[in-house]
Amino acid sequence: MDYDTIIETEPNFIWQTNITALQTDPRYSQRYVLCELLENQLKGEAIAANTPILVLEDYQNTMYSYSSTTTELLPGHTYVWQVSILFNGMVVDQSEPYQFTILKPKDPTPNFYPVAFKNDGQTYMVNNEQIGLVTDELGDLNLEVKIYTKGILVKSAELKDFIREEQKKNESETDKKPVAGKRFLVLDLKDLGLEKGYYHVIWTPKNKKSFAFNFTIDK
Repeated sequence: MDYDTIIETEPNFIWQTNITALQTDPRYSQRYVLCELLENQLKGEAIAANTPILVLEDYQNTMYSYSSTTTELLPGHTYVWQVSILFNGMVVDQSEPYQFTILKPKDPTPNFYPVAFKNDGQTYMVNNEQIGLVTDELGDLNLEVKIYTKGILVKSAELKDFIREEQKKNESETDKKPVAGKRFLVLDLKDLGLEKGYYHVIWTPKNKKSFAFNFTIDK
């Protein structure tokens, strides 16, 4: 991820390397470095000068899941990371430095539920009159959902892109793009005029591919 704006404070980092000897030759190793990017600072400057938040020496994988046991990544802050290839302790290759920003929402963040087409039909909690969905579906998506109660269609609504909506509220964020490969969508119930009851939602993001979930309005 580079110049992404993300919600997760424990993100996954994934990279690729062409050096197959990393798995077989003990003379090769990887070093992963993560640090904060300060205002008006270039990515390379941050890697070279700032105190790292995390350093992984002799790392053998090409993925790292940030852990809550390490230093907390803070909303509204920007970070930069880089992977280096070492041979006998000397750097022989490096990735470009990549930066990302943790979104700082203006309003309370809804609960985000993963879109799992093989395990749909779950009942989700409404938080701040919103329900959040997170999907890995790529490309153009149909964002219209159909809302039913007792088998009767009562409303159609449009899912909102949560990160883009939050960026609009903060002009300083508008030059940053949303996270690639993962979308955070929100069903906003505020203006739908739904009465107290149990509701069933069907979303068809792509042709012949549907996802369903339920929710309850208690008041």
